[in-house]
Amino acid sequence: MAVSPRLVPSVGLVAILVLSGCASTSRPPVHSLPVADCGASEVKTLIGQPVTGKSASDVRIGNNPVRSKGDVRVIAPGQAVIQNYSEGRLNLETDTSGRLLRATCG
Repeated sequence: MAVSPRLVPSVGLVAILVLSGCASTSRPPVHSLPVADCGASEVKTLIGQPVTGKSASDVRIGNNPVRSKGDVRVIAPGQAVIQNYSEGRLNLETDTSGRLLRATCG
C-alpha cells in the first residue's frame, strides 16, 4: 500500500508533536540566595574572638553559634591535622590564646 505524498508532511508533523511531549521542560529550582560555602564566609567577620567547643554541635565564636554544612574542626597552633579535603568541613584556626585567626573550607 502506497502512502499519499500529501500525507507524508502530516505524518512527520504528528511524529514531531508526539516526540516533543517527551522532552523535559522542567528546570532546576532557582534559589533566591546562593548556596553558602562550608560556613567560613559567615564567620570571617568574627576573627579575633575566642573559639570555644570542639565539634559542630558545641563550637561557638564569641557568643555566636557556628553553622556549617559539615564537620567543624578547631585547629590549635602546632596541632597535627589530617590533610584530606572535605568540601563541607569548616576549619577554624586559632592562636595560642584560642582566638580565631582564620576560617577555611576543606
